[in-house]
Amino acid sequence: MTRPEFEDLPFDKRPDLTPYLVHLTRNSEAEDDRSAFENLVRILKSGKIRGSTDKGFIKGPTPAACLMDVPFASLKYVFGDRNIGKNGPRYEPFGVFFSKKYGYKKGCRPVLYLSDEELENLEIPDKEKWRVVRFEVGEEGWISWLHEREWRCPNGLKLPSSPYGVLVRRASDARRLGRLIENSPDKFAVKPRSIIPLEVICQGLLK
Repeated sequence: MTRPEFEDLPFDKRPDLTPYLVHLTRNSEAEDDRSAFENLVRILKSGKIRGSTDKGFIKGPTPAACLMDVPFASLKYVFGDRNIGKNGPRYEPFGVFFSKKYGYKKGCRPVLYLSDEELENLEIPDKEKWRVVRFEVGEEGWISWLHEREWRCPNGLKLPSSPYGVLVRRASDARRLGRLIENSPDKFAVKPRSIIPLEVICQGLLK
């Protein structure tokens, strides 16, 4: 039996699966006064998603870019109450998406959900700990981020010059971004094929 091609896999045949990986942005106003929209523009201009470090909950010395394997219509649930941390929202409805096929070729992989004890017992080398997300139950309850269906790419990720598209909060953000790219195309290393408002595709966002 021969292996299927990527296009033969059921990503576009089931509503709980997606052929895309999504990287969502957030505001960094505490550090550099940038909004989530401005951080998305910064990614498109640089053509790269920079890897997070231990400040972004990455284990070990290797930074990694964080991505989600979540169908677009279900992204609205990522922005719910659990998204709010002590420093504000972990994600906002702005991001870029590309195919899993491209991501896999560039080194993106699904994370390993492990408890701290399992991580120690498996003796995963420090340089590979970027793959691991903590998953366990203790006296204070569950620690679980399974709902993010996370993938990661070590040391950051160079985007394709023409990815499938970007996601923004509303139609006015799509018009704003479109004008920026149209007026200064040479400033953008990445020019998306589409700009999709999440308020539309998710039929509204959670408050």
